[in-house]
Formats: sequence, structure tokens, C-alpha cells
Amino acid sequence: MVKLTEHFTLYEARCRCGCGIEKSHVPEITEQAQALEAFRAFLNDAEELKHYLEGSPSTEIRLITKSWIRCEAHNEEEGGARKSRHLPSNCDATDVFSPELHASVLYPLAQEFFSTVIYYRGRGFNHVDRRPREGGPVCWVEAPAETQEPARA
Repeated sequence: MVKLTEHFTLYEARCRCGCGIEKSHVPEITEQAQALEAFRAFLNDAEELKHYLEGSPSTEIRLITKSWIRCEAHNEEEGGARKSRHLPSNCDATDVFSPELHASVLYPLAQEFFSTVIYYRGRGFNHVDRRPREGGPVCWVEAPAETQEPARA
């Protein structure tokens, strides 16, 4: 198993269709893994997040990748945008969740580490990417509903 960082592997970054396209983009994927690693370290160092954790406050906060790089065909199957940041031409997006923290808690925190953050309400994950931006991150909630607003940590 190829480790990209301490907590992220090339296997986690793989295109879920099994085509192997990730093997041709290791440097770009590693850059995204480093950003995820920094975000993960921040989450684990933030004392104010301990009250969100069920069980022991010493519980390790993990980031699990739901989708990372996608080939054109798999991106289309997933309903991804034509110019998705998950595509190899960009290779700077990841859909992530944490078993320890609700996606609404991760949403505002991710804005410090990524230029785009999308909280997919009701689906339990956030899209994060590092596309070039001027003027700070662009963030929004997908599929707004009255049932839940993102929590502010």
C-alpha cells in the first residue's frame, strides 16, 4: 500500500471504478493528501471540538474519503460536474466525512484549509477542494432544507 501521508494512502484516493487512473497522478494526489493531513491534525489538536465527541475526549478524529480522483466515465456515473475538481485535469478535490464529527461541524472548520467547501446536507459529507481563488474560500450548503443548519464550531 502506497502511503501519501501518515494517514492517507493511494488506495483511499483511487477511482472507485477500479480503472487505476490514480497511479498516474500521485504528485497531485499527494498535495491534496497533505492538505487533508493538516486539516486532520487541526481537528485533533482543537480542544473546543472535544465536547462534540461521543465517548472519550481522547478519541482520535479521523477523516474518511468517500470520493477523491475520478476518471471521466466514473465522474459521469456519479453525476459529477463536467469540469469536476475530482477529474485528473484538476485532481484537487475530495469528499470526506468523519465518524467522530458531524459533517455540519466539519463544514466551517474546513474553510480554513480549502478554497471550496460544500456541505451536502443529508448525505453526511463535505466536498473540499483547493482550486485557485482570490478573496478567500467559497462555501455553500447543497440541497438546503429546514431540518438542519450547519453548526458553527
